[in-house]
Amino acid sequence: MRVQSDLRAALNGVDALVLAVPHESYLELAPDDVLDMGGRHPGGVDCFGMLDDNQIRRYFELGCEVKGLGRGHIQRLKKEVRSSS
Repeated sequence: MRVQSDLRAALNGVDALVLAVPHESYLELAPDDVLDMGGRHPGGVDCFGMLDDNQIRRYFELGCEVKGLGRGHIQRLKKEVRSSS
């Protein structure tokens, strides 16, 4: 494992973003910024309930996948976003 203190560098080219610790810098991440820093459409796993429904919807609108522990309604949000496109 490599530890990276520069978030932009850490997200560059990632296939997945796992949010496991609610550090302030992670809580402030907007979906559009994650894609801008990563340069691709990563999948996301929210292990701590850090993403609100609007953020999850935005990730789906941007073509990303999102999973969340204990958040069964995420699939409903995905269907809503995909049906409105």
